[in-house]
Amino acid sequence: MSGNGDTRTPRPTRRSVVAAGGAVAGAALAGGSALTWATPASAADRRIRLADNGHARYQIYCGPDEDATTRHAADELAHYLNAITSATFRVVVSDDPPDDAEVLVVGQKNSLLRRFGNLDPTGLGEDGFALRTRGQAVLIAGANSRGTLYGVYWMLDRLLGVRWFSAEFTVVPHARTLEVSAAQLNGDQLPRFTYRQMYAGDAADPAYRHHNLLNGNRGWDDAEIPTPLDTWSTYWPATPFGGTWRTMVPDQTLWSGGQILAMDERTRQMAADNLAATIRKRIADGLDPSSGFDQQDADWQPDPASKKFVDQHGGSLSAAVVDLANDVVTRVRKQIPQARISTQAYWFSFAPPTGIKLDDAVVLTVAPIQANFAHSLFADDNAEIGRQIQTWCGLANNIVVWDYLIDFASYIQPFPDYWAMADGIQTMAAHPQVQGYFGEHAYNAVGSEFVHLRTWVLGRLLWDPHQDTDRLIREFLRGYHGPAATYVYRYMRLLRQSVEDTSTRLTVSASPASPYLNFDTMVAADDLMAQAESAVRESADFRKHVQAVRLGVDYVILLRTSEFQRTARERGADWDPDTQNRLDRFGEEMHAAGLTRYSEGGGTPEDLLRQLRIATAPATPPATVAGLPPEDWADYQEPALRLYAPVTTILDDPAASNGYTVRMPGNRSDWGVQLPLDSLPTTGTWKVYATVRADTGTAAPDAAAMVAGVYPPFGNERTIKVSEVADGKYHELQLPGVYEYDAANPKYVWIAPPNSSDIAYVYVDRVFVVRA
Repeated sequence: MSGNGDTRTPRPTRRSVVAAGGAVAGAALAGGSALTWATPASAADRRIRLADNGHARYQIYCGPDEDATTRHAADELAHYLNAITSATFRVVVSDDPPDDAEVLVVGQKNSLLRRFGNLDPTGLGEDGFALRTRGQAVLIAGANSRGTLYGVYWMLDRLLGVRWFSAEFTVVPHARTLEVSAAQLNGDQLPRFTYRQMYAGDAADPAYRHHNLLNGNRGWDDAEIPTPLDTWSTYWPATPFGGTWRTMVPDQTLWSGGQILAMDERTRQMAADNLAATIRKRIADGLDPSSGFDQQDADWQPDPASKKFVDQHGGSLSAAVVDLANDVVTRVRKQIPQARISTQAYWFSFAPPTGIKLDDAVVLTVAPIQANFAHSLFADDNAEIGRQIQTWCGLANNIVVWDYLIDFASYIQPFPDYWAMADGIQTMAAHPQVQGYFGEHAYNAVGSEFVHLRTWVLGRLLWDPHQDTDRLIREFLRGYHGPAATYVYRYMRLLRQSVEDTSTRLTVSASPASPYLNFDTMVAADDLMAQAESAVRESADFRKHVQAVRLGVDYVILLRTSEFQRTARERGADWDPDTQNRLDRFGEEMHAAGLTRYSEGGGTPEDLLRQLRIATAPATPPATVAGLPPEDWADYQEPALRLYAPVTTILDDPAASNGYTVRMPGNRSDWGVQLPLDSLPTTGTWKVYATVRADTGTAAPDAAAMVAGVYPPFGNERTIKVSEVADGKYHELQLPGVYEYDAANPKYVWIAPPNSSDIAYVYVDRVFVVRA
């Protein structure tokens, strides 16, 4: 719009603004960065007055050659200054800048830039920005337009108190007269981590991510993103979900042991050719010259040539992974000099090799999925994981850490990593080779546990890790939960302490029967959530946010109602599960959270509610436990079992102990029903039983009706013959072995059909354990 003197009005974006009273002028609010400013002496005592009693004193200016992102930044500045002060701030895009001194200059493609002296963008990186004042004029400029956008958001947030707590909930303070110290408007800001992403369905909104200075877009590449917001980091090579070894080496004669023939010349040349073709197409489409080249998400039994190379480099399978990546990227860069690829240190390749380093054109994704997420990735029982990450820092100069922030088996289950997640980031920050962070949350769902708290807190720490995590958590809770903040904070501390007191390993598949979610903890949590909801009964927004947290508490209590009732009886405690009211409330809580699915594998809110109705249905005790005290046996009904579709179906069955059963077709061999034994009581040794029946038809009496066992090891199993279940009734059958709680080395009960067309269906009523 060159030469038109265009005065722009703010474009609408997705905003839900909650006003908060109180002045904001003078200093950064709680949670802001501790910074050393390059402050001109003359600016030390000056104040920049942006608005005076509801009247704007400043115009906002950007040059006509700025792109849509920078112009959007100017519009956003005008919008939020208006929301704070009620004043109208004009946005001017013109060849002729305003003549007055009171101007906010956004971007650097303008004739006013010379007012601010020499601005060297080379030290600002992709996302850094400079703040400058000269007289009353103010400059916000990044090395590129995304940096400028982040400069505007940083000023609005850190200096003026705007808080984007979720995509639908923003807190904006009120101050009709608005001043900022000139000292705070002079300095450079750079993020500690080059790549910053929270992979959560609730963080898919691009405006919300940019508001919180999160520049990663992995997994949402096909989303409809407004042009001004379609600006993302390219540090991490593209398509780690699609650029796998076998995608780039489609010749199946080169596949082996779950992966590929890593040392084979044909493998390497085919991979290089296909990667080069992929990268050329990306360049033609205007994208960066990179591609993923990552192992399959499976184990690897290496071929002899790969095994020989591995043995020469410390015995870790990662040696072959590194050598393959180095060779392939060298071949690709002979064709495309600027090309980059990624590879992984994950599961079988997590342990670093010896005597070999990674080429700088390869970005290494380090993914410690095996960690105990109750602790920092570098401390306590994760100390060895931390040492391995540090070793990788000596072997690779470009590392992205892929972290895990949720229980994939149940997105709403309490997952108290709240302080540990931050501890890991703060330790990573001491290693300059770690340039990226990818926090995997409930990526395919909305409404998961504390997703907004994690996104907001980690977003701030990824920019500046030297902040007080507890202070950030408390700030978020005050802003997002209002008068309920104290109760929600005490709830978080309660869960954290319970994990420590029970020595529970917090894994990505922790069971709702885990020891940290015990009777005492959940009764106390229930009381805190009742107080929290009572405290916000006058606010629809705050009540909805509390209900989203209470969802996880009610989920655990409903799943474990029968067990908790037994515990209460044993202690002579007067505890009422209030089942029907809790079920009714649960539906409202799912709506408040916006829940779309409850686990990585699927399951609608309606499915979840049915599971909980099943869990709370009374069940007759097994005949095997007749006369035993409640502490000497434990029952696991359908909701406690892991059921694998399409093998399993839950049906009504009047003959089953609680009126429900799991059915599997007989012509399959899948381990369709499983029970992790990290849900065992934490003391004693236990015998395992399954209550089962089958439709055996005319099958021979000595034929297999089903197979059941405990893994590991393979072979620790029992074949249940047709003769044992031919009467069509349920039978309580013991599985081999005795077991004890061991969360560090979990075992799994499994039950599988016989893979026989002679057996129509296999039914599993329950799994139960009896003290040995």
